[in-house]
Amino acid sequence: MNSQMKYLGWKIKELSGEVAGYLDLPRNNGKYSAIYSQLDNKYYMKGYIFYLVGEYLAEQSPAIKDDLFSFANLLGRKSVVGGGSLDSSIGLLNETRTDVFDLMEKEIEAGSITTGDLLESIKILDPLYHAVLSSVVTHYNEILSTTRFALDESAEGLKVTLTELAELKKALNEATIFAVMDENDRFIYVNEKFCEVTKYSQEELIGKPAALLYSGYHPVEYFEELLEEVSKGKVWNGEILNKAKDGTTYWVDSTMVPFLDKNGKKYKHISIQYDITEKKRTEETLQKAEKLSMVGELAAGFAHEIRNPLTTIKGFVQLLTETTNETVFTKTILDEIDRINSIVSDFMIFARPHQADFSTCNLASILQSAARFLEPEALLRNVIIITHFPNQEVKISGEKNQLKQVFLNILKNAIEAIPNGGIVTISIEERGKEVNVIIEDTGVGMTDEQLKKLGEPFFTTKAAGNGLGLMVTYKIIQDHKGRITVESDGPNKGTTFIVTFPYKN
Repeated sequence: MNSQMKYLGWKIKELSGEVAGYLDLPRNNGKYSAIYSQLDNKYYMKGYIFYLVGEYLAEQSPAIKDDLFSFANLLGRKSVVGGGSLDSSIGLLNETRTDVFDLMEKEIEAGSITTGDLLESIKILDPLYHAVLSSVVTHYNEILSTTRFALDESAEGLKVTLTELAELKKALNEATIFAVMDENDRFIYVNEKFCEVTKYSQEELIGKPAALLYSGYHPVEYFEELLEEVSKGKVWNGEILNKAKDGTTYWVDSTMVPFLDKNGKKYKHISIQYDITEKKRTEETLQKAEKLSMVGELAAGFAHEIRNPLTTIKGFVQLLTETTNETVFTKTILDEIDRINSIVSDFMIFARPHQADFSTCNLASILQSAARFLEPEALLRNVIIITHFPNQEVKISGEKNQLKQVFLNILKNAIEAIPNGGIVTISIEERGKEVNVIIEDTGVGMTDEQLKKLGEPFFTTKAAGNGLGLMVTYKIIQDHKGRITVESDGPNKGTTFIVTFPYKN
């Protein structure tokens, strides 16, 4: 007999613990009666199985094998006439089988046995367990032959349940950003969609803390409260702004579901997330639209009332200049009245939506015209305007005067943002079904907070500004079914305006 099999048999018998001391009974009906009385004691039953399996592996005695089959018959009978069930009897045998093979794996890791020893023991024990399980089921079926149909239905129900679980797992993996974290909030599993969104590979994420995706948007207390709720066994749901590997941010609607052990302590939790980045962007757009609508209502309310007295004042001032010599004061009054009228006209863009007369517009031509118009101001500020346009004409559908107003506003802001001289670059880029107009300056730059507020009513970064210029710009581009993206790396690092239009080459 292989000494390693004896060694393994002895180690398996050790799993029976103190139960082993009560098992040295003669093989007679008295012994089986004693065992039958303990069938409700799971600890005792597992110990008995470990004892017999260990004995058989060490000795491979037919008598021990007979004891195992007798025990199987007892389990089958108990499943019918006692308080147990066939599932619990089979489960008991499977649990001991798992424990035995776990023990063997540990022995291999410790170097106590070889792989060959493991394979040899499996060849002995696998058929044994299979035979014992078959004996339990056979005995059970013999007594309950009249209930085969019910058992078939149970098996079919189990098959359906397993199928549903497999489908649920597939749905979770394909439709959600799914991850599993351990008790220390470290990743132990992430699905492909999670990797796709975060730009990290599974190898880069497994074992790392969830804080790896921290964007800095939420305060630390936000996540402390989250983890506290989950540790209490409560399901948490909320929105989180995460940062991907490449530095981009994305919003997720996240649900954290904790798993608790028998003592009520969390040992892991799952995270089921949905990407809501576009939804958040849409909400921001709607908020801006609501603010613009408020400005429109305000404009509609007072524009008419302002223009009437302005017209009267302007008329009388002009009459004064005809009857008396024009002075610097009358000229200043007329200039300021024109300025007020200009501001009111800007307001009226929001007050009354109108259908612009769209035609085919040459983008390069409009940009060149705007650049030439502002060139004198640029020279005074020691600013150089550089253009990079494609050789072929780039034409879009739009209203020429409104587009020129947009580019004048952006270019003027770019020039004024360069206090000590610099460069403003204008370029056009074709990108499939879109075309970008890029206006980049080397000026004072902008903070993240300023970037978020661009286009809001009355927000301006200039001391003498009123915020209406960019409001008008955003509204015009919106009417042209375009969009504006503003980028800046921070103060004193310049600003880039990207105006995107739909384009058909």
